Amino acid sequence: MKKFLLPVFAVLAMILAFSSCGKKKEVQVPEETGPKNLIEFGHFTGGIEPWMLYKNGGKAELRHIKEGELEVAIESTGKIQYGIQPYYDGFTLYQGGEYKFSFDVRSTIPRELEWRIQLNGGDYHAYVGDFIKVTDQVSHIEKTFTMNEDTDFNPRLCINMGSWEECPDGAGEHSVILDNFELYLVDDSRIPKTSLSKKVPVNVNQVGYVPEGRKLAVVRSAELKKIKGKFTVVDTSTNEIVYKGKLRNSAHNIACEETTAIADFSDFKKPGTYRVCVKDIGESFPFAIGEDVYKKPLDSIVRMFYLQRCGTKVLDSDFGHEPCHSAKAVVFGTTSPKIDVSGGWHDAGDYGRYVVPGAKAACDLMLAYEFRPELFSDATGIPESSNGVADVLDEVRYELEWMLKMQDKATGGVYHKVTCRDFPEVVAAVDETDQLLLSPVSLSATGDFAAAMAMAARIYSFDSDFARICLDAAKKAAEYMDANPNQKGFRNPPSIKTGQYEDNDHRDELLWGYSELYKTTGDESYLSKAKAVNLNDMSLALGWQQVSLYGLYAYATSNAPRDDHYQTIRSMILGEADKKIGYTKIDSYGVSLTVNEYVWGSNMNVADNGMLFVLADKISGTEKYSDAAMSQLDYLLGINTNSYCFVTGFGSLSPVAPHHRPSQVVKKPMAGMLVGGPNAKLNDPYAKVVLKGKPFAECYVDNDQSYSCNEITIYWNSPLVFLMACKM
Repeated sequence: MKKFLLPVFAVLAMILAFSSCGKKKEVQVPEETGPKNLIEFGHFTGGIEPWMLYKNGGKAELRHIKEGELEVAIESTGKIQYGIQPYYDGFTLYQGGEYKFSFDVRSTIPRELEWRIQLNGGDYHAYVGDFIKVTDQVSHIEKTFTMNEDTDFNPRLCINMGSWEECPDGAGEHSVILDNFELYLVDDSRIPKTSLSKKVPVNVNQVGYVPEGRKLAVVRSAELKKIKGKFTVVDTSTNEIVYKGKLRNSAHNIACEETTAIADFSDFKKPGTYRVCVKDIGESFPFAIGEDVYKKPLDSIVRMFYLQRCGTKVLDSDFGHEPCHSAKAVVFGTTSPKIDVSGGWHDAGDYGRYVVPGAKAACDLMLAYEFRPELFSDATGIPESSNGVADVLDEVRYELEWMLKMQDKATGGVYHKVTCRDFPEVVAAVDETDQLLLSPVSLSATGDFAAAMAMAARIYSFDSDFARICLDAAKKAAEYMDANPNQKGFRNPPSIKTGQYEDNDHRDELLWGYSELYKTTGDESYLSKAKAVNLNDMSLALGWQQVSLYGLYAYATSNAPRDDHYQTIRSMILGEADKKIGYTKIDSYGVSLTVNEYVWGSNMNVADNGMLFVLADKISGTEKYSDAAMSQLDYLLGINTNSYCFVTGFGSLSPVAPHHRPSQVVKKPMAGMLVGGPNAKLNDPYAKVVLKGKPFAECYVDNDQSYSCNEITIYWNSPLVFLMACKM
């Protein structure tokens, strides 16, 4: 048996290896190399970073001892075993690898500890570990083990120092001293030589194409030379060639460091299931051509909002649950009575509810209905189905009714969010039972609320009572906006650790709120306030933080005078669309991102840009931006360098491990969720390990530990609903 100490970097290179044309490329590993301690900072000679301390009810701090040791100074152990937990991330365990682990430990009092190398997420189960008793004498702990589970690119080494039978919560102040952590790979002979990449050489929209629509595929190669030749479309049922075409527009793509070419088969319209094939390069995943290829995905993407409902019984065979988060919430920092703020949608992979992104999501869905009402039925299987109202509007109303509870009736201001103090562990919604806290009123939440309620007053005009309630609430919010135009941006109170959704520039929220109110009411006072907003250097986007384009679009589609100010607003919208369409023309995948825009939630930006293109066509009265809008949908559904359809449950390759607690608990992905997508900033520990050195556009990994690549949100799904509805 081959025995040696193999550096982690050599094994990583071996596993990540792939070549163009979909064929694996063997990477030669050196016959012998020197030893590599995978716990790179385990001797504490230069300090204690990057070691961290997790606390769950316990009180402790990490200290560096000059002699080169790590002291865990414990004031209180807390009441659970992991109440105090020093930990270390940043190494890899490969399936089949044999490892030798060791460290030294002592304690100022006799006590019990547990060391673990564990999964860094999900149920946090241990791959290896042991319970040990320690005293003031140094104990040397050593263990040889084999990694029998799938390769974990970012496990966690931790030591549980919480409450034990021999060290209860009342054990008093004491210290545990740690040193000489070492982890070596001593036998690599059983590590499978497989590739992490699932990319294919020809990328298509895996959901499919409508017969009369544009149909493109992107062919790619890691080689620098231009791609030439022909492609064929093959019927998967007969294996017969049904279409032939010539590849065009071969170019080097900087964002993914590939050479690409375009296969255009737009004039092939026969319904069926097909593959695109290129000789000596490879073939695509199968795809369909048909009139209704988007119906099932659209229904699923909209149903995701129902499955994210909070505070009510949700009916579903996999993701159903009893009412959650129904207790009244404490108004943070006050002695006011608790408030009922039940309802609404869980925002993302956790269970917080936030007004700012919730307003964006609700408005995206209302705009989708406004553009394509005929696509949204009253029979999708939610509790309100068959009530004579499109189910998407029933769904939005569920969120709006929660938002109404979030408004302070005295001032008109809107509480920023309702969450617990911190994100929960991986638990079901009904199992997060900590006290709910209402974070303070914010101007960003109030402005977005005013816009959403004013829009709702138009969209729900068929229900005069509800429309009046929404409009009254919007007007009350505007009173708060009038009185507090320079309020500082929201920041989490010191003890609240959940999503911040911060914003320091409220001009766009004021513009949006006043513009929607003017569009709905025709009240000249709101027009004056909208015109008074300074537009200079305003960031233009349809996101949760920058909502300026919503405001500009509301103004441009209102009855505002077609004066110079109106022309400025119209030019701002079309100018931004022109800038984004320029990006699509220099990227062979047609995506509207620059290399620096592959960031956390990049897929939202793609969907938002597709939405912008549709809005730009609306106000320009042209179809100038139509193809660019379609390209954004194609990208999200499979025409991207990662070969992923980024919507769970659809396509041949879609995410199966989203960072989404309900999916993690059920151990299967909820269908119809758009994941965050490529993030070259590598904002989580797992991404840092797995994606380091990857090209910008390739920085995506399908793993629930990668919250910065693979989380989901309601406000990523919502622009996709709009885009898909407008392009199907």
